[in-house]
Order: sequence, then structure tokens, then C-alpha cells
Amino acid sequence: MAVALAGGLVSVAQAAPAAGQEPVLRVTVGSVQPQAAPAEGAAAAVPCQRGKAIYNRYQSCILVGATVNVLRNGRPVGSAHFDITHRMTLKQKSLKWSESIKVGKARLVGNARGITVGLKVTCGSSKCKPTNKFPRGRKLGGSEISGKVNYQDKVAKLKKDSASAKYLYTFTKPGYAPGGFDYRSVPFRCDDTFWNRALTRRTLNPGCAHHTYIPVLTTMGSLTNIAKNIRRVQAGGGHYGRIGSGKPLHREASERAIQDNRDKVCPRGQRPPRPGLSCDEYPFASTREGGHHVPASSRGTAWVPKEEQDKQGGRIQTFQKKERIVHRDAFWVKV
Repeated sequence: MAVALAGGLVSVAQAAPAAGQEPVLRVTVGSVQPQAAPAEGAAAAVPCQRGKAIYNRYQSCILVGATVNVLRNGRPVGSAHFDITHRMTLKQKSLKWSESIKVGKARLVGNARGITVGLKVTCGSSKCKPTNKFPRGRKLGGSEISGKVNYQDKVAKLKKDSASAKYLYTFTKPGYAPGGFDYRSVPFRCDDTFWNRALTRRTLNPGCAHHTYIPVLTTMGSLTNIAKNIRRVQAGGGHYGRIGSGKPLHREASERAIQDNRDKVCPRGQRPPRPGLSCDEYPFASTREGGHHVPASSRGTAWVPKEEQDKQGGRIQTFQKKERIVHRDAFWVKV
């Protein structure tokens, strides 16, 4: 079977049944559906829910149900039923992170004793290296089997590296052909792209995030006049950046493109109606929707106090760093 999961395809490969009537372990695993954590609770630990892969920018939890059926002469003689829980925590400012994995207590039926579980973990990238600390030789039964996987990425300067972990489970029992399945984690991306304009120093250490999660910028809400302009523009046209519109904004990292966007809607040399005001644009010039990239009905400008404008740029940059939003990454704006 195949399970769509958070921006990637998780393939669940069932081991082929043994030929003839050979005793065999036939393994099945439940489906997993992606679910982004609520934007309002993005800073909280994500919950774990059976059949879900719940994730935010730095955390994810996959909880999947599995069954090992014990077959002899083509007929079931036993079964083991259990859950597997993965909880991964990425690091905003580090290329090293970890994941806890737990195979829960198994409900054994019939001749299901003595089934040993094994786990192999790989990354879909040559730069990502997992170190598997999951215990070997443990048998399904009345105790949980808990372990850990440590990861490290070696992304180069100004580069990004996207991958996902692949989990290959095998189940063995003396006298039976083994069975197994595999699936993947929520995709993640590591980058070392936050540098000053001269490329002489980092403005943020390299780190990793679940890049398919769309974060929410909320710090514009306390800038009264800028927030008013954003609400006005979001209320019309394509509602760009508004949660639920289906049209998030996307970061533009090119300084030349940002300045071009700004010049198109707030030309340099334009005189304010009175001193102390500054031209404010939405969508922001630092987005790929800025300038004239969206229809006129979906953009707008307003004269706002210069002190608000001075704060706006810093807050956007702080948000980009906090959520590791790189060029072309999507985000929402809530005011």
C-alpha cells in the first residue's frame, strides 16, 4: 500500500508471502495520514494520534498500528497486535537532532510468542547520517521496546538538503519466513543559508525544520497602522497571506528583487502627506507576491508612522530566522 504523508510519499512494503505452504510471518501496517498541527499551538509539543503523522515546524509524531500474523500451512495460528510511535524533534540552530521510537506492548494471540523485531533506519540523502540506537534482539510481548535514533546533516554553506528518514522493520520467528514493512518520516530540510550580504558571517547557525509546515507571522498585529493596512488588503482580492485562503506568501531572499518590489509600489522619492510617515506595502516587498506580482485588487499601500515601519522589517527577519524560512518558503500572516 502507499500512504501520502506530509509532502512526500510513504511506501509501506509488505514482504511477499512465501511460496507454497511454508510457515511465514505476514505483516500488515495501518495507514498514516498527514496532519499539520494548529498554527495557534505551533510552539507546543505535537500530540500523537493513531493513524496520524502530526507535525509542526520542528516536531513530529507518527503513531501507526501494526499486526504480525503467524501462518502455517496457509492458515493463521497466531497474531501480534501493537502500535509504533515515532517522535522527532529537529533543532533550529543545529544539524544534529534525535528521534525516539517505541514499539508498544503487543497483544499476543495463539502461537505468536518469540517474534523478534528489527529496525533499520536510513536517510534519502547522502549528507544525512542516522545512528540507530534501537535495541536489537527484543521480542514482541508484554513490555514496550524503546530506542532512539540520532541524526546529523552536513549541509554546505548557502546550501539546503531535503530528506526523510526511512524505517525498515523486519519480524522473525524460528521456523518461519520473516515479514516486514517500511515507511518514511515527515520530510525535513537542513540549511546553512542565513548569511550577511557580504557572505562573511552567519546571521543564524545552520539548522533543520519540517519545511512542509507553513508557519504564521503574528507580530504585525501590534503595529496598529500596518495591521490595519494588512487587514484591508487581505479582505479583498485573493486574500493573499490570510489563513484559509489557500494563498500563502512566499519569502523572497534576493535583495535586488526586494528593492524592485518596493520601488514598484512605494517609489523612492515619493513625498508623504506629512512628516513622520512612510509608505507601507502589502504583500511585503520581501515576498514573491510583492511589487506587481499579484493583481492590483490583491495588493495595497498606506502611509504609516515611520516608527512602525522601522519595526516591521526587523520583526519579519526575526520570524524568518525563528522558523527557518528560506527563499520560496510559504508562510501566513495573521493580524
